[in-house]
Order: sequence, then C-alpha cells, then structure tokens
Amino acid sequence: MGEQGATRRLSPRRWRILSYLAQHGSASTLDVTLVCAVSRLTAHRDLVWLHEAGLVRRERSAEDRTHTWWYGITVEGAEVLRCALTASGRPVPLQLGQRPSNAADALLFLPLVEVSRRNQGRCELFQWLATMETSALLRQHDLAQLRADGYGVWLQDGRCLRFLVHVDRGPIGDVVAEHERPVSGLGGLLGGYRRADRLVPVGAVLLIAQDAEREERLRADLLREPLRNAVATTTQQLLYRHWPDDQVWQAPGESGRRRLIEVGS
Repeated sequence: MGEQGATRRLSPRRWRILSYLAQHGSASTLDVTLVCAVSRLTAHRDLVWLHEAGLVRRERSAEDRTHTWWYGITVEGAEVLRCALTASGRPVPLQLGQRPSNAADALLFLPLVEVSRRNQGRCELFQWLATMETSALLRQHDLAQLRADGYGVWLQDGRCLRFLVHVDRGPIGDVVAEHERPVSGLGGLLGGYRRADRLVPVGAVLLIAQDAEREERLRADLLREPLRNAVATTTQQLLYRHWPDDQVWQAPGESGRRRLIEVGS
C-alpha cells in the first residue's frame, strides 16, 4: 500500500494510535485498547492495518510465553505524522518517533486511563505529559536540572492533584557491591529538587521505587533531608497489584498509605 494512499485512509483513531507510538515508544494491543477506549479486537485490527501499511513495525520475544506483539512507529510512519502536523500548523514534538518506552507510562499513565474509563464522572486523568514534554514544561519554570519521567493532572471527587513522577531504575552501573544495591542510583531521583531554590509548581512529587527495600531507603533519606514539595513513595510491586489511585502512596514519616488524590493534602 502506497504511503499517500495509506495516509488518506487513516481514521482519527489510527492517527491517535500513530501519535501515541511516536511519542511513547512501543505499545501492545492492550495498551492501545486502553488509550483509544476500544475493544482488543478493534485495536488489533487497527495495528495490523498500520503494520501492513508500513507505518508501524512489530516484534515479540521468543522468551515471552504470552507471545505478545509489541508495536513501534517506523521511519515512514513518523514522517507521515510529521507532515500531517506541519500541514495543519501544529508543532512537531521533539524526537518524534525516536523515543524509548517509558516505565511511567506502564506504571501510571495506562492504569490511570483505565481507572478513568471505569469510573467516568468520578475521576479522570485530565492531562499527561511524557518525559520530553515534561522536560520542556520544567524548563519554562527554570527547572532544567529536573529529569522527571512524567507529569500528570489527576481529578477525583471534585479535587485536583498536579504531580511529577520519577521511576527508580535500580542500581546504577554494571558492577555494584551487594551492600550498595539498596541505595545505588537513588540520589539521582532527589538531587534536582535539592538544587532548586524554590517549590516546584506541582502538588506532589511521586517516587516509584524498584522494591520495598529501596523505598525504605528513599523514605529514610527524605526524613533526614526533606524536600520543599510534598512527596509520596510506592513500589513497582504495589502498582502491579493495585490501581495507582488506591492506597498505595506513603508520605515520609507516616505508617499508613494514602490514595493518590490525598497525596499532598
């Protein structure tokens, strides 16, 4: 199928899928199902169509027992999207089609989209910015030293929480001593805030630790040297087991956990 012919036949939903892949890296059929609020069959058909049109590529790991296909935008797909944005007078995002997958998307963005869908009228993920757009936002506030994984606006029960999220990627470096593993790399999550001379313009800073031990080290660090902003921590395991709007967030010095909308209050 020719590129121009494919472009003419792109429905609004397929444009949305292409835009998502260009700005968020790879995605599975289930991810697209959540983002577009359609059935898995519909998402599958759209992805297959885009793949056959040469606008997206797909791959799966031989070690994955679920045989899940992961889709990403091709160079041709990114060019089609860039031309469409330029023709309509809209800005072209930086590194369009060249972005790696973001852990914050899987841990927060997509689950919050699903929570919003299941509870329409009561809660909503009003806004989400991926890493690149979050960096641009922070630069506008002269906070270029911060490197957050995402920015969101969560609405629930008439309340609003604006937050930045950071995902702990675990020990830094190829060789890390066993006694250093619980703290290796954690300083990078907080260093930018401690260099800032004012509050960051959000209601809360969310830190997602790799495991419970690293979360405990984070909390101890925050108790010793608090940030100006309200902070809450959780673990990847908790977010795998519960929805992110549930009581999975813990403020330094507290024993219990709060709902997302209660963080910072």
